[in-house]
Amino acid sequence: MRKTAIASLAGAFVATLGFAAAPAQAQTPLTFSLDFRALGRHAAWFVALDKGYYKQAGLDVSIIAGQGTAQAIQAIEAGTAQIAFSDVAGVVAARANGGSTARMVSVIYQKAPYAIFSLRDGANVRSADQLAGLEIGSGAGSFTQKVIEAFMAQKGITTPAKFTNIDPSARVGMLAAKKIPSIETFVMTRPGVAKAVGSSNARTYLLANDGLVLYSNGIVVRDDLIKSKPDLIKAFIAASLQGWKDTIAKPEEAADIVVKLNKGLEKDVVLEEIEIVSELVKTDVTAKRGLGAIDPEAMASSVSLILQTLPGAKLAAGDVYDATLLPATPVLP
Repeated sequence: MRKTAIASLAGAFVATLGFAAAPAQAQTPLTFSLDFRALGRHAAWFVALDKGYYKQAGLDVSIIAGQGTAQAIQAIEAGTAQIAFSDVAGVVAARANGGSTARMVSVIYQKAPYAIFSLRDGANVRSADQLAGLEIGSGAGSFTQKVIEAFMAQKGITTPAKFTNIDPSARVGMLAAKKIPSIETFVMTRPGVAKAVGSSNARTYLLANDGLVLYSNGIVVRDDLIKSKPDLIKAFIAASLQGWKDTIAKPEEAADIVVKLNKGLEKDVVLEEIEIVSELVKTDVTAKRGLGAIDPEAMASSVSLILQTLPGAKLAAGDVYDATLLPATPVLP
């Protein structure tokens, strides 16, 4: 793991956050683990850092890179980080396997990023019924494959899709060469697919836009931190959500901040990712209930679907999340 940025940045007081500026000596060190290396999709955290929102909340935040959602959870369990950006699936798996006390306290990706890409002059996948018998480039043990299968079952589709094991680095090329009719991957891959096959020929089928109810990434902490330092978590959530609000409202500015704080990233690529994840974050629900909101029914549906991919696992939805730490006044996008 490596540090991608360290918070020691000044900023003005922002009344909408619901916290007051704290004196320098009161800054509490806090390490936040991403789910991957810093990319455009992580812009909001760096916006909150650069604009001083964390500092105003009395937090001296360090952002470190992760190596996947499961590893991000391991980071908080090991004490390498106090807070992580991980997903509900990872939390469910970690708790179901025993030993983990990770809990979701704010859902950032209200829509899951699982997508199927195809060619308009090929399979042209636009609806769930087209998944029946469809060959999909996937990976051995892929969680996305399991999500697709559960999604198809929910839709009453009895003819299974055919999953072909293809290395992730080769999938887009295989699709472009028409050696595979479709591939599964995160929707963040959309710019790369469009570049490889031509934007006019790329078709994106986001399962969440066709009825998949599955929460994805959000803010994850351990139970003991919730009990011992609830105000710290509340402050981090509020500052982070303001970062998301600003990122959605001013993506160009957000992209500039990410590129400034993370050398080697290209602004155009960063901006494309920001626009994509904004579609996952800003929904009809968050427009009414605020960014990071957790709906009990949606969480129950999410946990139920995930448990279908973990034979024998038993877990109540209430064991996975705590919505009491969200801002009393919702942070609307």
